[in-house]
Amino acid sequence: MQKTVFSDIGRVVAIGDLHGNYPGFYKILTETGLIDQRGHWRARNTHLVQLGDILGRGGEPGKIFSLLRRLEEEAPRLESEVHVLLGNHEAMSMSGLLMYNTMEEFHDLAVENFLQPLEAIRGSDQDSTQSGKPLPDWTPVVNEKFNRRLELLGCREFRASLSPWGKVGHWLMSHKSAVIVNGTLFVHGGLNREHGCQPLDQLNNKVRKALSNFAAPDANRDIMLMRHGPQWNRQFTLGQNPDRESELQEVLDYHQCHRMVVGHTPTSCIDPSQAGKIISLYNEKLLCIDTGIGKSYGGNLSALSLESGEASILYL
Repeated sequence: MQKTVFSDIGRVVAIGDLHGNYPGFYKILTETGLIDQRGHWRARNTHLVQLGDILGRGGEPGKIFSLLRRLEEEAPRLESEVHVLLGNHEAMSMSGLLMYNTMEEFHDLAVENFLQPLEAIRGSDQDSTQSGKPLPDWTPVVNEKFNRRLELLGCREFRASLSPWGKVGHWLMSHKSAVIVNGTLFVHGGLNREHGCQPLDQLNNKVRKALSNFAAPDANRDIMLMRHGPQWNRQFTLGQNPDRESELQEVLDYHQCHRMVVGHTPTSCIDPSQAGKIISLYNEKLLCIDTGIGKSYGGNLSALSLESGEASILYL
């Protein structure tokens, strides 16, 4: 059983949805003092919590996965730890739902990062025309080459890499959906009463089991795809009311926590006047840190630091 509750940690740094922004993520790690000039872990007695959505909507998620995997190995040498939580985009990609993934991502995770030009597929039609020779029937050749072109886009390799037995998917399967550090509950979307009032190891195992299911993905059955599940929940961020605050408090009391930190919902959607900023709701019981780090969301670099019970925010 994996440990899900950590206490007496000197400092906690939380970083929201990255959506493939590798240079931005690297800059945040540097400016928060987590890595040195060579990109190696340097912080002692510090936990990094990355809240998921490493991929989706473009960028270089493969480079981020590789960096995080190495930092996970380096951090314990300095009594530190790296927590990579599963977001809804990880859940979708691992389930074969690729509607939010892009060619840029396919290339970054593909075995062959190469795309043939159209001229190589069609052949020298122009030369044949100029020579006066009749054009051959290219249809079978074009179809075959077009299928090969789709393979070269990297979609097949991307899917294989993110599957539960793939090079990235297998690694993600060992990670959690929620973790508690120093009395703060971290989760990608949010934990409501239905999914939050249970031990975290039980919740995390439910998500892992659902991800390993070979059946077609089903948002009515699979916890990681449910609209109110831990990866998708927006009941607290977009449905603010006294009843929601009471439910949030119930979940926090169950886990003996004083706050919940979430990503998933861009803060520009919560309060457009605070776009690109970390937002506090329900008297600081809920901190929303998806500021839009991904370039498709504006590249608003930020990090939340929790130390000695105090919260501070870094904007870059």
